[in-house]
This record gives sequence, C-alpha cells and structure tokens, in this order.
Amino acid sequence: MKLVGKRLPHLSRESHTLLKISFLGHTFNDMYWLIIPLVLPLIKNEFKLDYAQSGFLLTSYTLTGAFGSLITGHLGDKNGRRFILSWGFFLGSLALVLCAFSSGYWQIFFALIILGVGISAFHPSMIAVISNKFPLKRGTVLGLFQFWGWVGTFGAVVAISLLIKVSPNWRGILLILSIPGFVFAPLFFKILKPLIQEERENNDKITPASSKNKTATPVFTFLIFLSANTLFVLSYNAVINFIPTYLVEEKSLSLSAASYSFLMVIAAGFIGTILSGKASDDLSPLNTLLAFVGFGGPVIIILTFLQNYILLIIFLVIFGISYSGVWAPQQDYLAKNTPKNSRGKIYGLIFFAINIIGAIAPGITGIIADKFSLPVALRAMSIPIFFSLILLFLLKRKEKNRN
Repeated sequence: MKLVGKRLPHLSRESHTLLKISFLGHTFNDMYWLIIPLVLPLIKNEFKLDYAQSGFLLTSYTLTGAFGSLITGHLGDKNGRRFILSWGFFLGSLALVLCAFSSGYWQIFFALIILGVGISAFHPSMIAVISNKFPLKRGTVLGLFQFWGWVGTFGAVVAISLLIKVSPNWRGILLILSIPGFVFAPLFFKILKPLIQEERENNDKITPASSKNKTATPVFTFLIFLSANTLFVLSYNAVINFIPTYLVEEKSLSLSAASYSFLMVIAAGFIGTILSGKASDDLSPLNTLLAFVGFGGPVIIILTFLQNYILLIIFLVIFGISYSGVWAPQQDYLAKNTPKNSRGKIYGLIFFAINIIGAIAPGITGIIADKFSLPVALRAMSIPIFFSLILLFLLKRKEKNRN
C-alpha cells in the first residue's frame, strides 16, 4: 500500500481509503477467477468427471462472467455502483460455499453460474469509480490498480498450492477462500456511500446543454478500438494458456519447472502494470498501448524458436510485461473518451469481449496445434496482434488529425 503514498502524495484521506479498498478488492476478485481452475483436478477426481464435463464447469462461470459484465456495468451506471460491488462479492463468496457443499455435478455447475455473476460485478463498476474519482494521474492509479490484480493472480497460485499441501480437501479450500468476499461486501457498502452521493450530486448539476460530453468517442472510433482490443486479447490468451504445456511438451521441462516458469510470467506482470500506468500519464494512453502491444507479437514468435532455457525465461518475462502492460492504458483511453455516467457500461462491454475471446482463444489454438504443431499454432496466433497494431495506428492518426 506504500506505493499509493509515494506516487500520489496529495490525495485526501478519503481518496487514499478508496484506493486501498479498491486495490484489496481487485486482489481478491482476481483470485476468485482462478480458484476453480486450480482446484479442478481435485473436483474432477472426486466426481469421476471426464474432460468435457470439467471443461463445461469452467465454461459455466466464464461465459456467465462475460455476460454478467455487460449487465452489471449497465446496472452500476443506472442504479449505483455501491450496491453492485457489494452484492458482487457476496454472491461470489456464497457461490464458493455452495460449491463446497455440493454433492453432485449439476449442483456445482449451477453454483459456478452464481460465481460468474458475482465476480463479473467488480471490474466494470470499480474501474468506473476510480477513473471518475482520479482524473489526474489516472494512468498511474489504474496501473497500481492492475498491479494488485496481479497480486491476486500470483497469490491464488501460491495460496492454493500451500493449502493443497496442508490438506488436499478442495471443499475446505473453497470455504476458507470464501471469507474475503463476505468481509468486502459490507465494507464496500459502507466506504462507497459518500463517493456515490458525490457522484449523484455532480450528475444532477449537469445541464442539458452540457450533457453532450465533448470527450465522447464516435461510435466508429470506439468500434475500431474494441476490435483492436479483441485482436490483441485473442493473441495473448492463446499463448498464456499454453505456456506450461509448451514448456513441458516442446522444451522437455518438468511440470514443476514449467510451473515456476509460468510464475515468472505472472511476476513480470507487476513490472508491466506500473510501467504502463506511468507511461499512460507521461506519453498518452494510445502511445503506451502501441508500445506494449508492439513488442508482444515479435516476442511470441521468438519464444517458439528459442532453445536456451535462460533466454526462454528472459522472453517469458518480456511477454509478461507486454501482456500486463495493455490494461491500464486501455482503461485510461476509455476514461478519457467516454462520458462519466456511462463508463460502467463501456467497461462492461470491454470485459464482455475479453472474457468471450478468453474462452475461445485456447480452442482455436488447440485446433491449429492438432493439425500442425503447438509452435506453429502459437506463431499463427501472434498474427492478430499485428492487425491490432494497424488498428491502433489508425486510431493514432485519427487522434492526430482531430487535434
């Protein structure tokens, strides 16, 4: 939490409190996204599930989370983000408890649908709250926000690995990890109260003449940006999901070594989030996106040719920096170009696209790998990043002409 004080020394006490609670919330929300994949082998073994049944469990909450982002983002704009954020954590924790007490496959399946609804509520509404609250140094704030999301991702892997070593009881693990959501639900409801009142007062002051937000992005420009995002997410998700498999099957590493190598990618995300957030303020969100997306494609291709383990680790770290570095400038760009009272809906749409593509990308990669090979598949899946760059350069040119 000291990062907040060092980088943003002039914030009020209320603003510091909001940042701290949003950072901790992001940590636990991103942890909730990973819990089921990490304990899935234990669930699969207990219920004697095949791979298709196991995959449908992941699909149930991933797709629900995608559509939930659309709905919760819109409801947060319309009815208040305080309620959405509080109930999102409560539903997420309740779903984990229901999973823990499930006695059959379909009980788990429907509990995970509730989990998807719960964890979908956080990102659209929370990012809208902090992007509205911190117009100055917004990129830095969003970079710090993303940093704590990576802490949650990294922490989930470490925490569940340790809990499984102590007791390979997935039900107990879910019950333990459900606790943060029950704590955060009332906490968000209390802390966000003055902020939500302030937002409503500001919205009430908007006159009809000023309600036409001059920073609103034209629909065609937004569609270009959405397409660029979809393309680079397709590439990144295709690769990151197959890194452990690639290292084991193509580079002959042990599963343990591959897991540690994958943790290096996650750890590199800490660097990328901070660097990209600062760069978004100093350069511009679009320039920062161009920079981080720009070296993603070549890095993916180079990774598929490397034989030296040290070089593999170096380029995996670079890939992690590229992957993690796109989120803060993406959100900063949207905040700069969308009306305040509809940002939850906009972020919801972005997260909807991200989750849908995240569910599709591994399947496409697997089909190509089965037909050719995994290295060829990863090279092929780097192509969307280059098309994304073309679209981002087109946006840059339009932005330059507009100015």
